[in-house]
Amino acid sequence: MTEILELFVVRAREVSIAQAAPRLGLVLKGRGAEQAMPCPRCGGKDRFALNTAKNKWNCRGGAIGGNDAIGMAAHLHGLEVSRRGEFLEACGAVLGEAVPDGAEQLTDERRAEIEAEAQKLKARAETEAAEREKQAGDFRERELGRCRGIYEAADSSSRAPAFQYLRLRSGLSIEAGAHCCKAVRFEPKLTYWHGKDERGFARDIWCGPAMVLPFVDGAGQLIGIHQTWIDLRVGPKFRPHLVCPDSGQVLPAKKMRGSKKGGLLPIAGEMSAPRWVVGEGIENVAAWFAAELDDDKATALSTFYAAAGDIGNLAGAAARTGRFAHPTDTKLNANGVARPVMMPSPEPDPERLDEGFPLGPHVRELLFLGDGDSEPVWTAAHMARAEARARLIAPGIEVGTVWPPRGHDWAEIILQAHRGEAA
Repeated sequence: MTEILELFVVRAREVSIAQAAPRLGLVLKGRGAEQAMPCPRCGGKDRFALNTAKNKWNCRGGAIGGNDAIGMAAHLHGLEVSRRGEFLEACGAVLGEAVPDGAEQLTDERRAEIEAEAQKLKARAETEAAEREKQAGDFRERELGRCRGIYEAADSSSRAPAFQYLRLRSGLSIEAGAHCCKAVRFEPKLTYWHGKDERGFARDIWCGPAMVLPFVDGAGQLIGIHQTWIDLRVGPKFRPHLVCPDSGQVLPAKKMRGSKKGGLLPIAGEMSAPRWVVGEGIENVAAWFAAELDDDKATALSTFYAAAGDIGNLAGAAARTGRFAHPTDTKLNANGVARPVMMPSPEPDPERLDEGFPLGPHVRELLFLGDGDSEPVWTAAHMARAEARARLIAPGIEVGTVWPPRGHDWAEIILQAHRGEAA
């Protein structure tokens, strides 16, 4: 029996953390070596972490860690490796096998203690999770209230500066914008908050005119806002030059508040339309709307135009498999060896389709506006995923992507065309 037990322990010691993880109920996401997750024993959000390359694990909740699978199993199962019977239980857990017959076993009394402690930790974890969720929910409600307040306070009648900005950036006429872009609002004095002052309060570093649009969900309900500060005196972007007072870092003149995930920015038309045109940014979509108004007014007025806010929200969540190496780009690893830069999967995660912009199954035609001034391989992977996601949500949909020339975006190209015609 001693030889059987010795072999049992030797085999357990040879099990890596990566091999043991699924046997212990740990779900590893993607191919990354670094993995963080709630601790199955003591809860948290990302309290438990492991590194499959370094064969290390750590639990911040229990202030414990190590570089072997047996210790990890002991922590997760509430076992003490200093006790022979419990050490063997941990060995069995990493092997996915029962402890050989005749070996020292846990007493019923000890099993009851372990179970009671596990239930106690589980109850505490559930209480902590509920409190975190409540706090997060309270924050979301407060932030949503602030977003709603900013949007409702913004002017829905005197919007000329906002449409002047869109005309300068996209070629969309002020008259067409005022008539068709109903969601666009203008705030003459909107504060730009960044960082904190010496007292720890939020600091305002700018106050000026801004265009405000709502992020809406599939039902058309406001879930966040998009703010673009504008300065019609400063071309070619016509946005103010904002700088962090502490670092001197140039700050973006656009900000999103609330939630954008699962939302979109309505530019023109109705969401009930069977034809949609969707791009990342407001200006590109407005430019395409302007071009289609000139080319085929009837089609333009029966189309819904929207911006997703960014390419991640446009493409949706990537599948956990299917990443691929960039054909040319590399980066140095910790050992100074050049490795290919990995690109995200061009396939969507079928279980997370709701994480991209909302697309109704009634949509029969969808045109995506590609971006020509972003990294082409990375952008192409996202756009391929956006198309595949659309086909899963709306089977039979006609979907495609139109690309501007390399190094340009649609607002730039269409505006140049407008200026050429005017000349």
